[in-house]
Formats: sequence, structure tokens, C-alpha cells
Amino acid sequence: MSSSLDERPTSIHDGDPPRKRRRKYIAKACNECKRRKIKCNGQIPCLRCGRQGIDCVYADRPNRGDDDDDPQILERLCAQMSAMQDQIATLSATVQTLSRPDLGSQTAARARPSPRAVLRGGPSPREPPFQGPTTSGFGFDLARSSLEQRGIVQPRDASPGLLPPSPPAVPPAPSGEDPLATISKTEALRLCRVYEEEMGIMYPVLDLPDLLHQVELLYSPAGEAALTRDDVDILRLVFACALTAEASGRSELALALFDTVRDGADQCVWGPPDIPKIICLTLVSILYFQLDEETLAWRTIGIVERMCLERGLHRRESLHQPAVIAAGRERVVRLFWSIYVLDMRWSLGTGMPFALEDTDIDPWLPEPEENQTPYLRVMIRYSRLAARVWKFVAAFNNTNEIKKDEMHYLDWQVLRWVADMPDALRLDPPASYSSPSTTKSTTTVPETRGLRRLRCMLSLRANQLRLLIHRPVLHSAAHIVRYPAESQTVVDIAADTVRSITRLNATSDIYRLQQVTFNYFLVSALAVLFLAVAQTPAQFSARCKDEFYMALELVKGFSSRSYISRRLWTSLRGLRQLGPQLGLQTQADGSVEGGAPALPTAPVAPPEGGSALDGPQMTRELMEWFEAVGNLEDQIMGVGVGASDEWLGGRGYPLDYGAELSSVMRDCF
Repeated sequence: MSSSLDERPTSIHDGDPPRKRRRKYIAKACNECKRRKIKCNGQIPCLRCGRQGIDCVYADRPNRGDDDDDPQILERLCAQMSAMQDQIATLSATVQTLSRPDLGSQTAARARPSPRAVLRGGPSPREPPFQGPTTSGFGFDLARSSLEQRGIVQPRDASPGLLPPSPPAVPPAPSGEDPLATISKTEALRLCRVYEEEMGIMYPVLDLPDLLHQVELLYSPAGEAALTRDDVDILRLVFACALTAEASGRSELALALFDTVRDGADQCVWGPPDIPKIICLTLVSILYFQLDEETLAWRTIGIVERMCLERGLHRRESLHQPAVIAAGRERVVRLFWSIYVLDMRWSLGTGMPFALEDTDIDPWLPEPEENQTPYLRVMIRYSRLAARVWKFVAAFNNTNEIKKDEMHYLDWQVLRWVADMPDALRLDPPASYSSPSTTKSTTTVPETRGLRRLRCMLSLRANQLRLLIHRPVLHSAAHIVRYPAESQTVVDIAADTVRSITRLNATSDIYRLQQVTFNYFLVSALAVLFLAVAQTPAQFSARCKDEFYMALELVKGFSSRSYISRRLWTSLRGLRQLGPQLGLQTQADGSVEGGAPALPTAPVAPPEGGSALDGPQMTRELMEWFEAVGNLEDQIMGVGVGASDEWLGGRGYPLDYGAELSSVMRDCF
């Protein structure tokens, strides 16, 4: 012991190494090992905690590079990788499904309703749309209000009117079959020329030589690969427009072509406003109009016009953009002004405001060359004039105040617009269009079918603007008494419209192929005639009879074949039984005054299933209606033909007359 004690200081002084100190606690030690100040291997659980069976807790576990083999971390990474693999598999299956035409179309069909469902309507009834001051329905509503003020009211328990039901659905084409494959090259070239004849000549958004060249590329060995997707969609829409025109507004092949373009049209709305996409949506709007869906046409062209604003096509400096130069400046100019005209045209038809004011357009923006597109140049001036007429009609609708001086000034502007038309586009004007200051000599121009249609369209548009200008005088009987000359003028213009369309139908097939266009003018004129007769039957009933019967004969021949005419008849089906209730059955053995056909002795039974009647039956019923309204004043006074106490109420009109007439007016557009 002593020797050992003696050695300790000796070793220290001799420079021997110091004794070993206790190792520092490792940073990854668990709380239990730190408390006991013992070694910890840093695992979970550590060696001691695992042997003792106690909880192994780490207060602050820093990042480590040597614990990649941690079972929990590996398990978590494996779970994440499995989830990512499942997501990749799902996305791959979705891409493969959408890349296949048959399955892709089925998926899209499940995602949203197809155009067939939109155009044919769903199973649930729809409420009538808004009737603006420029629509024919607005005139019918005014007439109903006038009749209600005279004691003919709608019962409280009457149900609100609904839109006429759409035609029954036709089974769609088999999935997987591209409808474009059913059109041969010869047929495609013919449809391009039909489109140019029916639509392109009025709204030159496309060039016929370019269309024919794209058809050649489409049917070349390269097929659709030689064209962009926008080019193929444009060709499909051109074919659909042409087919719809030839089928008088209804073509299953056209709807099938539209089905294939629907996804591309949606992308055009939400994508950048490129020139091809603007053209594509413009054709969609034209197709909607051809399908007698004018509200959808108005809505779509409004979107197109806003795309033009995004692109800056309403400014002259935009014509120097590389994309515009590549597409062709003249072509882009024609495209923009065609869209501008279409927006105004369908705004008047739907009675809803237009999207672009004249003040928003650069006054130095060039217009199309008149020698290349004379109709479009005339329609540009028409649209500017129509905007002023719209504001005049809207102001009267808000204040119910007739401004006679402004009315005559706008009418004079319409007459000047007609007088300033190129000679090739002017019809021989009626006496009301003659102006002392107009000394232009009319040059004889060979009249082709297309040129005749343009002349008739411009003449009817002039009549339509004058109808809108003068129609406020028919809003009440007091106005008719106060403005007799203006009242007679508006009735004469409406009668001239009916005669013009009748003459056009008797001498060509133009009305048959463009019924949706001409029926707008026809129904507007009929609304004016009805409004005049409803306000003052004694004054206008006899004067309007011949033109009313002309209109009946006009639609009668097409009612059983044309979808558009069937909708026109369907909207008037509530007139059934009105004539016999007013005692008109006593005239069945003879003829009505003015050479009209004899009226039936009893109301015609409705067909099974609520389908439309044929032309002759509907014509007889509408004749009964006109005679009933014409004799309305006598019936109210209790002196009508066939009136008896059994069916006359205490106030001098039929007991059921109010409900029947209210139902009639509800169904009239």
C-alpha cells in the first residue's frame, strides 16, 4: 500500500499522462439516460429503456445522418411512395381514356349535358325568358295588358306560362363514330359553297378559297394531321351551319358535328383570345341562331366581342400586331365588323342590350372595302342607326312619353339609310320610301339568288327599324287617337313586311332555307297587327285581315316539315277554341268578309301527345282567333254574332273568355 502511494506523486511529477475523464453525454441521449447519467445508444427505444420496458423519450431530437435505417422513417417513406404510385396510375388511366374518342366523348357527356340536351330541353319545364322592348313578345304582352284593362283578366289560379316543349329526342349516333367521316370530299366542298351562299356572303368571317383549300388538306393522305385543331373545328362548324340551313333548322348530322366541337369551344372561351378561337366561337353563335336558339347566339357573340376587346381589335393600332398581320389585316377587319353587326342583330331579336358601344370603337378603325363586302358596309351603318333606335325605344319604355319630333327624325334617318344603299342592294322601294331629295337612278343589275336575298333582307330590316320607331303609338288607345297618322304608318309597314315575305316565298326557296331569319320579321309584323287590332278593333280589323291570312298561308306549307315553323305553331296552340266561343261557328257555311276561307263549326280536337297540328288545321284555328279579336268590341257590347245569355257573362263577354285569352297571350312568345 505504501509503495503504491509513493508512486502516485512520483508519476505525476515524472510527466505521466493524466487519468481519463468521464465522457460527455451524447446529444442524442434520451431523457432517462440523461437523468441517470449513463450511456445511451440513441435508438428508439434505446438499449437500457428497451431492457427495462420503460418509455424512451427524447427531449430534442436533432437531424441525424446516420439513422436512415430507422424503421419508422422507412415505413413512412414507403407509404408515401405507394400513394404517389396510385396517383400516377389514376392520372395515366384518365389520360388514356380522354385520348380515345369513343371513351372521351362518353366521359364528357357524363360530365355535362350535350348540345342535344341543351337544344331539346330537359324534362323539367322552363320559365319564359325576358321579353325586351324590341321583341315580338313585347308587343303581345302589351296587347294582353290592354285587354286586361278592358275587363279580360287572367284567373288567379292560372298557372304561369311555360316555354313550348322541344321536339322528342332522337337517339344519338353510335359512340366512337366520327360524324366527319360520314361526309365525303365532294359533299364537304358542296357544303362550303352552301355556307358561303347562305351565311358567308352576309358575314365574311371566312374566305371561301381558304375553306376549299383546307378541305383539300383534310381529305389528303395526311388527313387531320395536316391541319390544326382549330382549323378542323372551324370546318366542322361550317358543315353544321350548311346542313342546318338546308334542313330548315334541324339536322341530326349537324348536331353530331357540334358535339365533337363542344370541348374545343369551351377551351376557346377560357383560353387566350387568338384569332382562330374568335372565328370558331363566331361560327358557334351563327349555328345557335340557325338552330333557333337566338338567346344562346346572343350570349355567345357577346363573349366573342369581349374577346375582341381583349385582343384590341377595336383599335387601329392593333392592326400592326404580328398575329393580325399573319392572319391578314383585311380578314381581321372583316371579322371584327361582322361580329359587331351580329351582336346588334341578335340584341334586337332578343330584346337584350348589345355588348359594344360605338364610342368604344376607334373612329379611325378602317371598315371593309365596299366593293368587296357591300352588304357588310351597309349593315355597319344599319347597326349604328339601330343603336340609336334602341335607345329611343328603351327611353319610351321607361317614361311612356312619345317624343314625336325624335320619332320622325329617326324615321327620316332610316329612309336616308335606304336611299344611300348601293344600287345593287336596293329593292324598288314602296311609296313611303320615296324622298324628294333622292334623285339616284337605279341601275339594272342582274339579280342572282344571293343578291335577291340580300336585297330582301335589307328591305325587311328597314321595315323592322321603322316598326320599332312607330310602335309606341300603339301602346294605348289614347295614343292611337292622338297620333292617327303614325298609327296608320306602323300598320302599313307591318302589312308591307308580310306581303314582301309572301312574295319572296312564292317566287324562290329563300324563305324555306332561312326561315329562322325571316320568321323574326314575320312574327314582329304579326305582333304589330295584333296589337293594333287589340287596341282598336273597329279601326284596324278589316285593314289587317288580308295580310294576316297571307301570313297564315306563308307558314302553313312548312309547318309539318320545318322544326322552326313547328315551334312557331306550337307557341300559338293556345288559340284553340277561341273563335267558336265567340260565336264564329255561325259563319261556317259561308266565307268571312274579305275572301277568307270558311271557319270550322267546332274546335279541332288536339292531337295525341300534344304534338303540333298540321298546317291546314292550325290555319283554320288562327283564322278563328283573328275573327274573334276583330269582333271583340261588338262582343263586349253584347251584339256579337251568335252571342247568347247562356255563354255571356253579366259584363257582356264570354264567361271563359278571360281565361282562354290570357292563356293565348301567355303562349304567344
